Amino acid sequence: MVTGFLDQYVGEGPARRRHQLYVPCNYDANQSWPLLVFLHGAGEGGRNALLPTEYQLGSAIRRDPGRFPALALFPQVSQTVGWTPREIVSARAALDQIIADYAIDDHRIYLSGVSCGGIAAWRWLTRDPNRFAAALVVCGRLGGYDTAGDLIAGADAIGAAAGADPFEQLARRIAHVPVWFFHGDDDPLYPVEDARAIAAALKRYDARFRYSELAGFGHDVWDIAYYAEAVWDWLFSQQRDS
Repeated sequence: MVTGFLDQYVGEGPARRRHQLYVPCNYDANQSWPLLVFLHGAGEGGRNALLPTEYQLGSAIRRDPGRFPALALFPQVSQTVGWTPREIVSARAALDQIIADYAIDDHRIYLSGVSCGGIAAWRWLTRDPNRFAAALVVCGRLGGYDTAGDLIAGADAIGAAAGADPFEQLARRIAHVPVWFFHGDDDPLYPVEDARAIAAALKRYDARFRYSELAGFGHDVWDIAYYAEAVWDWLFSQQRDS
């Protein structure tokens, strides 16, 4: 079995997308493995599939692969398109293909996103709250986007009317999903008030969440999150009940 960071494809014709899959060196198909889906930020877009593995999660894996006993999927979107509904559908197709090709524990599939990938992660969770065992969202944003439009448009209906409060909608749907999210209190791109509103909504629904607000930090809080041993201990201890 080939291991390490692997080039792979999903789809045919114009819909074909390239991604990277990290497979641990001790991967054994006779046992089930966790899988983490990572949604990159705007700076890692393109079509070479390599940039999403260079920073954040990919960098953390390379620094200490022994801390990461799981497979990791790195889908990539173009720099001009971003995380549109079509790109989320493509990422879901890649996820389904990996589940079919590898020994994946269906109860230990996780989602993570950073910056605009964090926006996509919140939206994917809202649409598909029973797919993931837990989520790690870093300097993302929820407010300012129409939940029934934007990323969710053209995909599965989530039973919510257009214009519904996205914070309330998110909290209602993912209250049972363990989530840990990080945000700098001096973030100039995605104001910290958005993260605080997410935390407040999740608290109202008695959700299973952790919120780490980093004093004096701007947008670049990813090294704090992705290099922290406690984060991985927490994430890989989570399992989906059904």
